[in-house]
Amino acid sequence: MKSLFYLSLLASGLVGAHAYGQSLYTLAGPVGLEESLPLKWTFNVAGGYDDNVNASNFNQQESAFISTDIGASLANYDAVTQYAFSAKLGGIFYLKDLEGDTNESLSNSTLTASLSHSFDQTLRYNGNFSFAWQPEPNYSNGIANSRRDGDYIYVYVSSSLSKAWTTRWSTTVGASYSMIDYQEDSAKTDNRQYVNLNFNNRYKWTERLALSINWNGSYCDREYGNDEFSNFVLAGAEYAVAQNTSATLRVGPQFKHVDNYGTKTYPSAEFGLNHRMSDRFSLGMFVRYSNEATNTYIPQTGASYYSNETWRVGLNSTMKVTHRVSLNAGVNLISSDYSRASSSSTDTNTLTFNATAGVKMMLTNALALTAQYSYTNGSYSGYNFPMPSYNRNVFSFGINYIF
Repeated sequence: MKSLFYLSLLASGLVGAHAYGQSLYTLAGPVGLEESLPLKWTFNVAGGYDDNVNASNFNQQESAFISTDIGASLANYDAVTQYAFSAKLGGIFYLKDLEGDTNESLSNSTLTASLSHSFDQTLRYNGNFSFAWQPEPNYSNGIANSRRDGDYIYVYVSSSLSKAWTTRWSTTVGASYSMIDYQEDSAKTDNRQYVNLNFNNRYKWTERLALSINWNGSYCDREYGNDEFSNFVLAGAEYAVAQNTSATLRVGPQFKHVDNYGTKTYPSAEFGLNHRMSDRFSLGMFVRYSNEATNTYIPQTGASYYSNETWRVGLNSTMKVTHRVSLNAGVNLISSDYSRASSSSTDTNTLTFNATAGVKMMLTNALALTAQYSYTNGSYSGYNFPMPSYNRNVFSFGINYIF
């Protein structure tokens, strides 16, 4: 019984202070036990229509498209050394000659892997790796621009070590690296890479409530504009609302230093919620407020904004209606206020809203039909005149095969 206390303490400790590039859906602790999965292959093919491929309102281009991918996944959570792996190789092919820098063929490939090893009942190592080459922004990774800017390459690597000193007190230390590299010349001014260090002390106050103190140091190296270094000092609380629901809240100051500008202090906060009711319904939510380095360079003038106060909000859910029909839905909101420009540029703000909905119908145990819809609205002001407000609708219908 005592070993279970240690292991649960270590598992929760791995969800330390968030690092830029890590999925924001991991802010809340895990719910339930992960299930091992044998090697599984998937094949998807879909056709669809995009009414605003290049996310514009003055040069709007619409096109039908075909997307296809093949993937594999594997997970083992039943051993001292646990691992999970998933990969997808695919692409999106537009069926119309598109003007300007918009490509007709885009990669849509991802790779994720995780490794966890328990040296004994009190010491555990955890490592993660993610790679993506895709055209659409991943709203949950915390570093992608909210606007579709062609395709980009994204990498995230992390390692952490957790030690349970007692059945209540644990410490986690970790480091991570992340980068985002936009492939279109017009978007390369927002290429960035991050190096993060974090230190987390966690105390299990009751069976349901745990308190924590977190430090996270994040250095951002920008290809254009001013590099930044931020220190986050966050006090947190993790609460098991129910056996299948967990919530995490962390708040504290962000000490942000920008090259050639100096250091300013800003508030920061992050909240996560994770709910899972067997395999029939799951819900994930995150909210993060911080001063980011995203899109702070002004291409038209060569100046930079030293402050980018950003809210990132995400919500996704899946529900199994019957043993053959399941639904999925999601909402994302990113709001950024840019200020303290290095030149006479005016302050500006951006607001992006995205909503998705889909259905999957199993025809057999291996074959399914899918339908998906995505709506995006982007509102921009100030220097973003070359990137005006826009609306975008994307529909797709496809076939999924598991073997």
